[in-house]
Amino acid sequence: MNVRPHRLLLILAVGVVVGGLPLRAWAQIEELPRPETAHAGSFGVSVALGDSIAAVGASGETECGPNSGAVYVYERVPRPQFDGWRVTARLTPRPCRANAFFGEHIALSDGRLLVSASSEYFAEERSNAAYMFARDTTGRWQQTTRFTGEPGRTEGLFAADIDLDGDRAVVSTSGSTEGDYGGAVYVYDYDSASGAWARTARLTGSQGVEAGVFGQTVALHGDRLSVAASTYFKRRPGTVYVFRHDADTASWREAAVLRDIEAFQIDLDLYDAVLVVGEDRAGDGNAGHATVYSEAEDGSWAKSHTLRPAFPYESGGFGGIVSVEEGWVLATGYDEQLDKEFNIDRVVYVFRRREGEGWTQHTILDVGEVDFGAALDQNKGMVLVSSVPPDEPGTVYVVQLH
Repeated sequence: MNVRPHRLLLILAVGVVVGGLPLRAWAQIEELPRPETAHAGSFGVSVALGDSIAAVGASGETECGPNSGAVYVYERVPRPQFDGWRVTARLTPRPCRANAFFGEHIALSDGRLLVSASSEYFAEERSNAAYMFARDTTGRWQQTTRFTGEPGRTEGLFAADIDLDGDRAVVSTSGSTEGDYGGAVYVYDYDSASGAWARTARLTGSQGVEAGVFGQTVALHGDRLSVAASTYFKRRPGTVYVFRHDADTASWREAAVLRDIEAFQIDLDLYDAVLVVGEDRAGDGNAGHATVYSEAEDGSWAKSHTLRPAFPYESGGFGGIVSVEEGWVLATGYDEQLDKEFNIDRVVYVFRRREGEGWTQHTILDVGEVDFGAALDQNKGMVLVSSVPPDEPGTVYVVQLH
């Protein structure tokens, strides 16, 4: 497979003066080698990062027809052999069909890769799917399972979002963006004895479609699951649900309903007992913020912090995409307008939590592109960030946080 040579870029990371930290620092950002087969406008639409492995979705690629999609898998090869990222696999689904948009969402965990093949939310309702791939003992990726929705149910597009953690996967449906009916989230668990995945739950929101269309975004970590319910064009605040799995009863219970979420399409992420919810039209001048919720010992959830840029911009879209892991939160937003009527530069704000200090803005990742921050993922202090222009080849960057 032909790929462009990767580059190491010195990108300016703009930080905030906190406790004597410098205002500006240089950060080394590595560009993943983009395969020559990667099409414009789709490479980087989704990203996932694990230990020495990365995956990049390219839902607009042509395999068996237009927009059938593909996913590229990279592995980090250490010195002395190479010391860089190499493409080791290009995955496509079975069966393959045109306009499936395979790779629109991806999730990576423990040698498995879950991939959605999902048409756009506003398209007519059709049968989508999610595909599970696993790496065998030879290092090859094999499709092992194909998840589909229940026939005859009116609940929106299947595989609107997905997530994967160990032996558990979740796949959502999108509901109706007009609010005519809500969505759902399917939970699947892997049975090591039989070597098969089984659907173990179907979850819906208790507050009904008026509180938001359930299932637009999901985040899974262990026995916790968070689900966004956006109101879309009605411009009312949306809702986030948090579910907790009870191992004794093997069932899920609704642990929290978080209201008044100000976003057109709510993005969220979950790590242990910390949930981050993006609210990109909240605050003064709709600058946006990200809300951090924490789980108490009694199982309840409460707001603990509100994250904002050090220099917010009117209609800045802060919190459009968020990611959390351990002591790091990432949030996209615009940091430059230059008196124009539209934003011209999207960046990734990086927040860090230190013991006894709470969350503070640590730095800003900026490559000077309006399409930067199209997709995010992080793992153990390393970050993947994509830039996906509509008419040019996409790019995926690797950043090491310090």
